[in-house]
Amino acid sequence: MGKRKKPGNLSFHVSGKVIELNPWQARVFRAVIHWFSPLIAQLVARQFAKRHPDWSAQQVRGALLGGMGNPSDPRLREFARETARRFRERPRGAGAAPGSATDYWPSLAALCLANLVPLYGVFAWNWDVFAILVLFWLENLVIGALNLARIVCAVPRDAAAWGGKLFLAPFFCIHYGMFALVHGVFIFALFGEGAYDGLGGGLWNPGAAVAAIRDYGLELAVLILAGSHGFSFAWNYLGRGEYKRASLHGLMTGPYARVIALHLTVLFGGFLVMALGSPVWALVLLVGLKLGMDARAHLKEHHGLAAPTPAETPGKRRHKQ
Repeated sequence: MGKRKKPGNLSFHVSGKVIELNPWQARVFRAVIHWFSPLIAQLVARQFAKRHPDWSAQQVRGALLGGMGNPSDPRLREFARETARRFRERPRGAGAAPGSATDYWPSLAALCLANLVPLYGVFAWNWDVFAILVLFWLENLVIGALNLARIVCAVPRDAAAWGGKLFLAPFFCIHYGMFALVHGVFIFALFGEGAYDGLGGGLWNPGAAVAAIRDYGLELAVLILAGSHGFSFAWNYLGRGEYKRASLHGLMTGPYARVIALHLTVLFGGFLVMALGSPVWALVLLVGLKLGMDARAHLKEHHGLAAPTPAETPGKRRHKQ
């Protein structure tokens, strides 16, 4: 005779194996299912959609209940129903959802790794808040330069768009250049502690940036951040065909929303860090905050330029048979 399940125990059938939980483990499992049921149901439904895309919701529910040994616990049965409902209502179409980290993991990984360089600078090179903010400001210049390349490369087969580019490209250079200049003035005036004031002759100039790069040894960090953005440009914009779906108006205004939201937060955070005396833990939090916002902005940007899934593409007209 087979081994009988003890009262209060809970068993699962996973990949041909039987996993049995003792009473306290079963209580913990039921509590997790109860409190996090919607999230877990969504994740389980996605797994069923990948492995069994042709199944019905009833088959998913039956497989879950069967795998749990047809439990009588109402929470587990409700979890199975919720998973089946989410499986039934899932978006149709092959592949991951546009704009998800799955779609853009190479460029997202490159961005996250590049953003770890400031952390290394804090621990290995004793960077302070000024050095970090100068590095982030130089990254803005890289973003602006690559956005100019996006404008030039956008919808190349649209003859009318080239007329717009002849105006927008130089206008973007002037407008974004003034924006970056004002941003740089704020950083050097508020965080530079007067060390670079004499380089401008009464008005800040690029010599201050060159001196700060040399003083703090930012050259390698700038190259790594520029490389991550350049990789994203090649991988997503050119390689994934985003340039075919880009709009000149969106490209003109896109960098400002990202840069303003990101660097207002970083500037205010920089004030707090400086007020605290630039302790290492505060600098780490500042870099982590910037990394999180950068990753979110990266996915949002490319989600807007993602190719439509088969479910979103209008159906083709049928030819006569």
